[in-house]
Amino acid sequence: MRPLKGREPEETARTQSRFHTAIELLGNRQRLLVVLLTLGRIAVGFCDLLVAAAMYLMFLLLQGHAVKHYVLWTPTTVLSAAAITTVLVVLRGLMDYYSARATLHQIQNLHTSLLLRLTDGYSRMQWNRFVECNRSELLGRALQTTREAADFYHRCIELAANVVVVAVMTAALVYQSLAAACALGFAVLAFYAGHRFVVRRKLQVAAANREGSLRLLQHYMADMLSSGKEIRTYRNQGFFQDRIRRQAEHVAVNNLHVVFLPQLARIAADQGAVLLFLFIVIGVELRQGDITRLLSLLVFYFVLSRRLLPLISQISFLAGQMDGSYENVKTIASDLNDCRTYRDSALAALLPDSGRVLQMTAVNFSFPGREWILRNVNLIMRQGETIVLRGASGMGKTSLLNLVAGLTQPLSGTVRVDRASIAYVPQEITLLDDSIRNNLLFGLPGKPDRELMKALELAKLDEFVTAQALGLDAMVGDNGALFSGGERQRLGLARAILRGNRLLLLDEATSALDEENQKQILENLNASGKSILLVTHRVHTHAFGHRIFRLEEGSLVEETIPLPVLATAPGDVADKGTQMDRLDEG
Repeated sequence: MRPLKGREPEETARTQSRFHTAIELLGNRQRLLVVLLTLGRIAVGFCDLLVAAAMYLMFLLLQGHAVKHYVLWTPTTVLSAAAITTVLVVLRGLMDYYSARATLHQIQNLHTSLLLRLTDGYSRMQWNRFVECNRSELLGRALQTTREAADFYHRCIELAANVVVVAVMTAALVYQSLAAACALGFAVLAFYAGHRFVVRRKLQVAAANREGSLRLLQHYMADMLSSGKEIRTYRNQGFFQDRIRRQAEHVAVNNLHVVFLPQLARIAADQGAVLLFLFIVIGVELRQGDITRLLSLLVFYFVLSRRLLPLISQISFLAGQMDGSYENVKTIASDLNDCRTYRDSALAALLPDSGRVLQMTAVNFSFPGREWILRNVNLIMRQGETIVLRGASGMGKTSLLNLVAGLTQPLSGTVRVDRASIAYVPQEITLLDDSIRNNLLFGLPGKPDRELMKALELAKLDEFVTAQALGLDAMVGDNGALFSGGERQRLGLARAILRGNRLLLLDEATSALDEENQKQILENLNASGKSILLVTHRVHTHAFGHRIFRLEEGSLVEETIPLPVLATAPGDVADKGTQMDRLDEG
């Protein structure tokens, strides 16, 4: 017995923790709405009780019995009793319709709210934490887990309302027959014990296993869809299909348990409740001496049980479903807590000095638990200047750009830059499955077509777009699947140019272009007067830099530009800018 006593506080604490987690996930307004919706569903149950009482009185009047005036509205004729019953039935139907509709509407709003909160949290999470997450898993949680979590509150509303209504109806049974109420109470306790000690634990395990299996299945499917070219080349579709099939079988087994166990409880409750009603009828018949009054009581019990029996069954079914859906509430609450814990803090607005677009002073950076990536980096960049940054893979070039863009923060030192004037073009361009126009705008308000075409012209993509049958409204496919690698990069460059920002961060942003197109685009960018921080491995692009830096073991080293290269650098400020840098360093 001691172990059982030890588990009781543990079960109570777990229930309290579950209740606290579910409540904390809601806002104040949402909590109030849940209470109001629950009261609405309870009111429907009260109408059922009133309908049963009205029909009881009507049958008494039909048999010639005088009805005592307990309240002012007690009917005295069959016609008035029938009219009251009709009004109550119509009222009950309307209340059921509007309360159910309002409940479903608010649950949909709650799903939307959770979806927006979760996606907003993901988008504001610290970059180094965000990149550790699996994208397909985040997508599954945002679309599916939030819906299951919202359904948890729907079940809470229905369960709470059903419990209250059953309690009130039980009180009505006590008023009419104590034995019937005791039988009902014994049956409810039996259902509860069977659910808690047999169904509930198995359901919790099955729900947790199903969530884990679904996550792995999402991973495997995302891997297959994103590796389509390689899979077709290597002709190894069977390997990926086998992985998906095995995981889908695990999901099916766990899902069967999650769905079947509540159904098992519902079946037991249904049949048990029918037997209970039959026992009540037998008991009433044995105890009542007045056979005419017996008919009225049976009508009362019938109308009451018509609502009571499904409620008892539904309580058992909802309790089982809530155990499964709570896992989704816990997942969403955990993710939102992580988003708050690792939320990217607002960066201080440290603007550079006049005439400069970037100043990095004694900047050090590393990821948690790893060696230093950048050590004591100092860099000054002027308006209209192009700086080429090169170095071996893994030396920290992208990390430096991330610091400038504000995606990450230095562990020490300062980065002074106007981040509102930055455009970042990575090597792997992410495109919307949408039109060229919307990929260019990328959230900007509408702009005239001439501005869009001007940006495309600077990126050497205007002729390609003009050749499309739909022009700017041509679709690009899933992440630009209908475009070549070079066309995707040029569309990304045009997107950055359209924003009119003064500082362009180009992280191998022209690596998929041929030398001639790359040369023309860089010449266009230099002529536009924009400042460019260009990360590249291509040697011929060095000719476009006013200065060249190399990253070695986390340190930034400036290279000397040969005079012939300086002579071919775009713009007439190349030599002057380099000389000014020498004077500044002196």
